[in-house]
Amino acid sequence: MPDTPIPPTDASAAVTRREHAARSTKAGLVLVALLLAVYLPGLFSIPVVDRDEARFAQASRQMFESLAWSGDQADTRPFERTESGQIRAGHHAGGWSVPMVGERPRLAKPPLIYWLQSASAAVLTGLNPLADHIWHYRLPSVLSAIAACLITWRLGVAMGCARAGWLGALLLGVCPMVVWDANQARADQLLLATTTGAMAALMLIHRAGASRGPWSSWGLPAGFWLSVGAGVLTKGPITPMVAVLTALVVSWVGRDWRWLRRTRPLLGLVILAAVLAPWVVATARTVGWDTLTAIWFDETIGRSAEPKEGHWGPPGYHFVLLALLFWPGSLLTLYALGLAVRGAVRLPEGPTRRARWRARGVGDPAMLFLMAWIVPSWLIFEIVGTKLPHYTLPLYPPIALLTARAVLDLADRILTPPKPVPPVSGLAIWVVLGVALTAGAPVAIAVIAGEAFPIVAAVVGGLVSVGLIVVAARAVRRSLPRAHALAVGAALVFVFTLLQLVLPNARALHVTEQLAAIIDRAPSDAPVGAAVYHEDSLTFATRARVRRLGPMQVADWADANPGAVLILPADAPAQPGWTELGRAEGINYSKGERVELRVFRVE
Repeated sequence: MPDTPIPPTDASAAVTRREHAARSTKAGLVLVALLLAVYLPGLFSIPVVDRDEARFAQASRQMFESLAWSGDQADTRPFERTESGQIRAGHHAGGWSVPMVGERPRLAKPPLIYWLQSASAAVLTGLNPLADHIWHYRLPSVLSAIAACLITWRLGVAMGCARAGWLGALLLGVCPMVVWDANQARADQLLLATTTGAMAALMLIHRAGASRGPWSSWGLPAGFWLSVGAGVLTKGPITPMVAVLTALVVSWVGRDWRWLRRTRPLLGLVILAAVLAPWVVATARTVGWDTLTAIWFDETIGRSAEPKEGHWGPPGYHFVLLALLFWPGSLLTLYALGLAVRGAVRLPEGPTRRARWRARGVGDPAMLFLMAWIVPSWLIFEIVGTKLPHYTLPLYPPIALLTARAVLDLADRILTPPKPVPPVSGLAIWVVLGVALTAGAPVAIAVIAGEAFPIVAAVVGGLVSVGLIVVAARAVRRSLPRAHALAVGAALVFVFTLLQLVLPNARALHVTEQLAAIIDRAPSDAPVGAAVYHEDSLTFATRARVRRLGPMQVADWADANPGAVLILPADAPAQPGWTELGRAEGINYSKGERVELRVFRVE
């Protein structure tokens, strides 16, 4: 028996008032305040995170330096190919077009995130690269996450349900996937913002109908193509892939292809050429067309065909992780998706399923668009060889909107499901995941670190979160909005506990920070060599002064660099004339192993 609509009652007046409130500027300000409450903890206090964040931040720093420094301050040694076939150059030879990490170009990702991070650091330091801090490079991620949530909210308003837009934006903003990425200097939140912006414009173009106003005729297509171009400059083909698949599915299911002309494809080609061509030409002139196309092929076709860097997962990998990574919004996600499938397409009576499908009509255009946004791209992410949890992040906004709409439709008693929603088993899984996430993860990290304050903070924060989750679970049958509000409260406590109290104070996890404090005892221009411990955070901490050494290279490098700083395993023998500056020990979380290191000054 399908969900049955209930006739409206006097309560509809209250719903209308809440709808108006959810559209207001005040609602937007409250949303931003809640988002800042989850994005600011840890932003300034968590050291640079291995490995991706360290690479992004260091590349942006070197780009910033290349534009701020000149003459003897800048290392502009030209690009050259080594005997092993690798491309090397001075730290600042890439300028604005080729991001560099040390002497190596980093072309696996397009440059927009590096431009924004460099600009952020330039503004916040007054054009002084030596005054930068990791949070300067994280700020674009925070702003991108907020932008994505605000676009999601306004998308809900445009679809006729402002409350679902606001709640969906909140559920998107507080989920672990978004919160963790928003606290790192990486490209994923910028991709989320650009893709959400492109899809919002595409949805408005689809809904514009016969409107011939200048905004709908030219403004929306221009905004759509600019967002697509920004998405390409952020992470390559993801944004255009999502947009194209959505448009194809909407057109095919709705049997209407004419609306695609309103996207102004010729205008799009002009905009994309203007946005992309300067960077592509400048980069190709620097490193060569062969190198650039080989990297692009490896990052697209290569990642799709086989797992890269060991990031493998079976089909269904992303779907299983969704329950955890979208918590607490995942309570009704499965139900909401099922509801959207039934509501997106209207199938009349017919003798066979095939005949019914041929006679199909569009049910709810908003549901159809959101499902077209999710399903085809999700299937591709499940099929490709390389899998990482954040790959499906651009598909979270429509999931959040559909989930929020289901929550409110049930709360307003617009629908009466034949069985309890969520079922007891689903509620139990949600509670277990919530407890494991909000209490188990901080306590486990604190215990591994083995320090008193993080353990106490994790236990206290975990108890508060668990209490809120239990109360939320008991409130599900009485008030779904209240249950979600309590769960969001648990998420806020969890974020503050983990990011502000546990991680910044878990000294055992900050091996690089320990090493940096010891290295600071030597002159600031002393070369640094490291054997065994080769994490990218050390590159950031030493401003790319560190040289990665193999065990057989240590002695020769030390002889060639008197006055240098040398990082060795604790059991490595010291040579005559070496002065020990200190020791660092803790957990190398990138490899999941405990390390103990000694730092020497080579005399």
